[in-house]
Amino acid sequence: MIRLLAILLFVFSFSAAAGQERRAEVAGFAASLLFKTDDDGNMRPRAVTQKIFRADNPRLVAIALNISLGMFGVHRLYLGTDVKVPIFYTLTLGGGMMLWVVDLALLITADDLEKFIDNPHVFMWNEK
Repeated sequence: MIRLLAILLFVFSFSAAAGQERRAEVAGFAASLLFKTDDDGNMRPRAVTQKIFRADNPRLVAIALNISLGMFGVHRLYLGTDVKVPIFYTLTLGGGMMLWVVDLALLITADDLEKFIDNPHVFMWNEK
C-alpha cells in the first residue's frame, strides 16, 4: 500500500499544473517512503523496498511486463512459452484486450508461479 501511494504521488507530482516547489516536496515525500537516511547521511532502501525491488522477483517483473506490454504477450515470453503464444496475443491484441487482464489477475493472485513458467498453452491457466 505504501509503495502504491509513493508511486502515485511521484507520478502525479510531475503534472503540468504543479509548481516546481510542490513537485520537489511530493518527490521528497515519496522518496522518504521508499528510502531512509542512515547516520552518515546516505540514502539506503528500506527493508520493504529491498523485498519488492529485488532482482530475483519474477512475479514483479512479469506483472510489470503484463501491465506495459501485456497485449503483445511479452510477459509470457518472460515466463517462457511457445512461439505461437505472443503471435496470438499480438494478432488479437491480447485476446480481445481481455486475456492479458486475466493473466494479470492470475499473476497477482497465484500462490506459485511455477505452473505458469514454460507453459506452452495460449491460456496460461491450462495445465502444462
